[in-house]
Amino acid sequence: MNKQRFFLILFILAVGLLLFEGCKKKNSENGDPSAPVATTRYASNIGRGWATLYATVDPKNLVTTVSFEFDTSTEYKNSVAAVPDSITDNKVTTVLANISGLNPSTEYHFRVKAVNGTGTTYGSDQTFITTSPKEFIINFKEGLSYGSVTDYEGNTYKTVTIGTQTWMAENLRSLKLNDGTEIPFLQDYNSWASAAAPGYCWFESDSLGYGALYNWYAVNTGKLCPDGWHVPTDEEWTTLVSFLGGVTLAGNKLKEAGTSHWSPPNTGADNESGFTALPGGYRVTSGAFRNIKMSGYWWTATEALSTDAWYRSLNYNYSNIDRTGTGKKSGLSVRCIQN
Repeated sequence: MNKQRFFLILFILAVGLLLFEGCKKKNSENGDPSAPVATTRYASNIGRGWATLYATVDPKNLVTTVSFEFDTSTEYKNSVAAVPDSITDNKVTTVLANISGLNPSTEYHFRVKAVNGTGTTYGSDQTFITTSPKEFIINFKEGLSYGSVTDYEGNTYKTVTIGTQTWMAENLRSLKLNDGTEIPFLQDYNSWASAAAPGYCWFESDSLGYGALYNWYAVNTGKLCPDGWHVPTDEEWTTLVSFLGGVTLAGNKLKEAGTSHWSPPNTGADNESGFTALPGGYRVTSGAFRNIKMSGYWWTATEALSTDAWYRSLNYNYSNIDRTGTGKKSGLSVRCIQN
């Protein structure tokens, strides 16, 4: 190859490179999409078996699918869709995921994953540690004969016969319907407040002994309780209350005695029935938590209005059992009754 031809080739290559870089600059200035930017942030609402993961993603104007990966190591064997799970705007968006079924006292790794037409971006590794189990001893009525029932997940509950009815003597804590369908875990405020489908949560971060709180959409599936059991109707609650002497007397016969779990004074509570009601508090429709250790609230399966359903409540400072309606997005405890 002569020198003239050699320099001509170099000139052509140089011009081509300049044109390529010029095009890249022009594309960048025009805001054309590129790979998404993904940043793993932090975990909150951490309990013995659950947590909420947060991240931010900039999708760069392309439809971007977002998920979280997590595991006890950086192998990230588990994956869950983010909320929202698909974003498009050319701006930084906060995403999250509620995860459950974790082991207590365990360190977990997690990261965000963002995928669009230009590629996949992973956020950095972050960690959190689930809380340790806390001893929670329920004070059942001594001298009574209790039965038992087991839910789909294998949780076993004491049961008690009161009059012609047989009830669970513990609050439900199942995370699945009785056909194996997982109930969505909605621990963060936004997910809870926006839900119009079945969901559950734990009071704040660690209340396993008091049972889970469910919205009424979970109740209305008809599959929340173990096979052969159901969420009691308003009428079935009325039957229970009538058998125990009416609304002004039944409360003390239903509540767990003492102040291990109920706030003082809990005067007169003797748990005569064996029902062993616990004050699990409740969750308002906006997502805020209220009244644990002070009051217990239990769903009925009966609608009050198109947007409300009936429930029963007990309080630490008087013996009445109250009947009230509340929004279906509220989070209340559940006791099941045998068919």
